[in-house]
This record gives sequence, C-alpha cells and structure tokens, in this order.
Amino acid sequence: MKKIKKIVIVGGGTAGWITALNLLQKTFAEIVVVSSKDIPIIGVGESTTGKLSELINLQGGFVNINEKDLLQSTGSTFKIGIKHSNWHTKGKSFYSPLGIEIDNENNYPNSNYDLYRIYHVAKELGLEQEFISRCMQDSKMPPIEFWEHFQIAYHIDTYKFGNYIKEQVLKNERVTHIEGKAEKLITNEDGSIDFIYVNDKAVLGDFFIDCSGFKRLLIGNKQFKSYENNLLVNRALTFNIKDKEVNNYTHARAMNNGWMWEIPLQERKGCGYVFSDNHTTPDEAHKEIEETIGQSVEIQKDIKFNSGRIDNVWFKNILSTGLSSGFVEPLEATSIHMTVVQINHFIEQYFTETMDIKGKQQEQYNEDIRVIWDDIKDFIQLHYQTPRQDTLFWKDASSATMSDTLKDRLDIWKGRMPRYVDYGRNNFYELGNTLWYQILIGMKILDKNVALEELKSFKLLDYAKELQENSLTINNKYYSRLITNKEYYVSKK
Repeated sequence: MKKIKKIVIVGGGTAGWITALNLLQKTFAEIVVVSSKDIPIIGVGESTTGKLSELINLQGGFVNINEKDLLQSTGSTFKIGIKHSNWHTKGKSFYSPLGIEIDNENNYPNSNYDLYRIYHVAKELGLEQEFISRCMQDSKMPPIEFWEHFQIAYHIDTYKFGNYIKEQVLKNERVTHIEGKAEKLITNEDGSIDFIYVNDKAVLGDFFIDCSGFKRLLIGNKQFKSYENNLLVNRALTFNIKDKEVNNYTHARAMNNGWMWEIPLQERKGCGYVFSDNHTTPDEAHKEIEETIGQSVEIQKDIKFNSGRIDNVWFKNILSTGLSSGFVEPLEATSIHMTVVQINHFIEQYFTETMDIKGKQQEQYNEDIRVIWDDIKDFIQLHYQTPRQDTLFWKDASSATMSDTLKDRLDIWKGRMPRYVDYGRNNFYELGNTLWYQILIGMKILDKNVALEELKSFKLLDYAKELQENSLTINNKYYSRLITNKEYYVSKK
C-alpha cells in the first residue's frame, strides 16, 4: 500500500490556506498548495466561529501564530455572538452569544441537561440580560481573566486573512506554493489522481484536497444535493460601509426578501444582502439596502450560488472542503466553520500514512459529513420558522419544504425540551444544543408550559432559578470591568 507523504491542495483562497495550516499543525506530511492569481476568490467581510480561533491558538503545533499580530495585520475583529433583527417580529431583535454552556451539576437527568436555558424558556426571559449579550449591546469585551469562560471568533477580511495565513505557513519548509492553474488531471484506472498539470509541469502527490470553491476542479459536481426547496435565498450583493463603531457581533438583519449581514472590521464594515432573486431583482435589492441603512452604497459583487452539498466529499485520494464540498448560505458563519471541521475530522479520526483510500472508512467519513451538512441546513432553516407574513418571500420561506429530521425534532420539542440525543452521533461539529436553543428561544418556538412542567417534574425549578440569579450576580461583578473592543486588541496577549 502506497504511503501518503505528500498532500496537494488545489486552491489558494481562505479555505486552501486554512487547510494547509490545519494539515501543517497536525500531520507530518509534505504540503503543496497550487493557486492562481487569475482565478477570482469569493472574498468578502466574513464571520467565523470558534473553530477557527481554536486552530489559530492551537498549542503544541508546528506553527505559532500571534493572535494580536494577526488582528493588527489583517484588520480583523473579535466576534462574541450574533444579533438577529426582524427575524421573528419586525422592529425586534434577539442575541445569540457564542458557545456559553452551563453544566448541570446535579447530573439529573444528565450533566448536559440545559436547565439554564430551559428556565429562560419557562419564564420567557430571553437572553438579553446574559453577560455576553450585554457585552454585545454595549460593544465591549470582558476582562482578560474572564476569557476562558466563553468562546471567541473573528470577523475577517478574507483576502487579508488568507494572505496572512499563507505567509505564516510558507515559513515552514514542509510547505511549497506553486503559482498557476490546475490545467489537467491524470487519473489511474480506479479513478484516483496520479498527478496534475500546472504550468505544463506535472505535480505529483499521494493525496489531493480540492479547495477550488464552486469550480470543484478535482471532486467534480457529481451527486450534488440541492437545498433550494428548503432555503430560498440564492444570491448576494456585497458592499462596504464606513462606521466608526467597532461592534463585537455580527448583525444579521432580516429584510423584505432575505437578510443582510453587517460584519465589523477595524476600518470598515463588510456587508451583503442575501436574497431570493425569485422574489426580487438585484436593482430592487440595491434600492432596499440604501433605504434600510440610509446611505448610498456601491455594490462590489453580485454572487449567485446554489445551496447544497455533494454526496461524497472523499473519493479515492481526493478530499474536498470549503465551497467545493458544500454551501448553505452565510447565516451563522458555517462556511469557514465547515472547512475547519471537515479537515479536523479527517485528520483526527481517519488520516494515517497507510489509510485505505477506497474502503469502509471512506464511506463512513462521507456519511459523517453528509449528516453534518444536512443538519446545518436544518439549523439555518429553523431561522425562517417565523410568524412574519408581510412579504411573499417570508410567506414562502416560512412554509418551505422541511426535512423529516427537522419535522421530527420540532414535533419532539412540543412534548419535551431539546436534548443532546436529538442531534445523533454527529455532534462533534459543535453547532449542537446550545446554538439550537438560542435560536429556538429567539424565534419563540418552544412552549413555556412544557419547559416549566419539565423543570418541576425533575424538581429542578428552584435550582434553575438560583442558577440564573447567581449568574446575574457574578455577571454584574465582571460587567463593571468591561473594556472597549479597541482597548481589548491592545491588551490581549
């Protein structure tokens, strides 16, 4: 069996260089990245999840990245959550902090029973008074010593961020960059890649990773599963605006025919209107943007996309990640998240120098990733389960075809509160129970009476009340010591 010692990555966008970093940190393989300046990259202001910051701050790897230098060099900012406006009711907002989990120390009915959020459902409290939510509202950050108690993510300029990661990984002699286009694939009889031609020269490798975006140069478009019947948005207009305030959250603002993102960078906000061109035109969408924010904007890109994923992201000695494997929509920052998760999962659970590139483990990995993509699609569709009926888009989006899995979950949650078991074995991708709860709370989907009776039946109501009150007391202690975002960039070590 041929050993896998050399891995070739095709694509030099954010996905390509993040993948190179991940492989460099966690394997001993030789890495070659093939990219071309002539091939446009879908680069916009982009929101991320805590999985990327975990990779950047990885201890004991082969690359040491200084987070402070990264932020200063790329104009990136910290993200601690998302503010959702107009999703349930026009003129109303709710907050979804990143990854705040509180253990059930009673261990009854189990240690990860989220009685804290269930109490919020029972008492219709929302999450606006939570510590991270309050930080988001005031655009301030917790003191350094509070850092370990919550997750952190970044808002990034994808061009600058990708180039910074490129510079860092190329300092390592195990990484080579070839400037050029992957022009031709030479395959073996079994369909695996033997080598690729770049600049009329053969580039050999033992394993190939497709980071070529929607082009899918290596993996192809075979067996693409579309989500167009579930998620109606299919187009995005991107633009920038100047804003002196640097928020620490992504703003997802529901519009007439989709939603608009606002991602704060240090010098600007990267924005985009994600909409359904079956319900409005780009010109009408542009007009709505300007009416909403009260200023004229210059559209940078008009991006059409097909929401969906391919069935087999690992085929023979080819693995796809990033946009080449799938794309839902920008909501909840799942694109870069899945780039990191897919490679993490591959390296940590499947990769060895002598792994079988066409056997059962490949089938299992593909099934893992299919389930994750479909689960993310369901999570995104949850945001559209709204009473809003003020436009045809919202009428159609709230009644769009729903997977049996999502139907079953919503049906189960009519009789009891959500639990980890509801997400199956593929809970390693860490979207999980916490974020589902926060959207369910924000969209007012869970029944307060069911939550109340459940806490009573487990005799946890008083304990949950005490936990919530103690949390507010502790939060108030730290709240008086908040610092501004810019101060935090300077003080963070």
